[in-house]
Amino acid sequence: MTALGRCSTVLCARSVALGICTLASTFSYAQTTEQIFDAGQERQAIYPVYDGFTRNDDGSLTLSFAYFSHNADPVAISLGTENAFSPDPRDRGQPTTFLPGHHRWQCVMVVDPDFDGHLRWMLSHAGATWRTSDAMLQYNWEFSDRDLPLVLRDIEDATAVPRNICLNRSPLVRVLGYGGSRGPHALQVQSGSPLKLFGSVRDEGLPRDGVLRSMWKAVTGPGTVRFDDSTNPRTLAFFKEPGEYTLELSATDSTLRSSTEVTVIVSP
Repeated sequence: MTALGRCSTVLCARSVALGICTLASTFSYAQTTEQIFDAGQERQAIYPVYDGFTRNDDGSLTLSFAYFSHNADPVAISLGTENAFSPDPRDRGQPTTFLPGHHRWQCVMVVDPDFDGHLRWMLSHAGATWRTSDAMLQYNWEFSDRDLPLVLRDIEDATAVPRNICLNRSPLVRVLGYGGSRGPHALQVQSGSPLKLFGSVRDEGLPRDGVLRSMWKAVTGPGTVRFDDSTNPRTLAFFKEPGEYTLELSATDSTLRSSTEVTVIVSP
């Protein structure tokens, strides 16, 4: 094994830019830069990230953890010495499969009002070990109002959910480039032409034995709708008859389900 493979690196990480802050490393700067940013490598580091916290009405706190993976393919990291929380219990329901890219809200948990701010998630992969920040209750970690709908999604009553473990929440289902404050609030297409649907389905991977599935279907409209692949969030839709249609993209993690709808205007 090379010196690079034997080294262990510790990072304080947060979801700012790439979710990376000060690096304390035994590598040389050149070695570290190559390992983090050379996307051509097969084995890239995976960074656990502390997203922040919010205070609930009953005095408890809701915390959120994320991760960032530079790998081109999903990576499995088993629970134990390479994937653990501290202090114990090490297994708090955190992810064990890590997809490429930056994934927020991957472990959202509610902790008691007397939480002291000391809870760290550690991941070891590709010869490096990374941990989240230990200073969890500083004011700059508190979520803004803009983030609250996402971090508190599916948590209607903080007193009614399990404490100190990652919560299973319904998949986050969106259609990219549609709705919101910027719109558009209807997609346009000509009859007989394909409509590109850019759906997005994300989930934290709970329950661990669950399977994430998605499905497109037509809810209303004057004619039939054919999907190139109705189980793929990103697919093509074909319409024979002009008019206004409502399409639904839904997803389930085997336990919880969520969905979103889009309006489509089909011209002759």
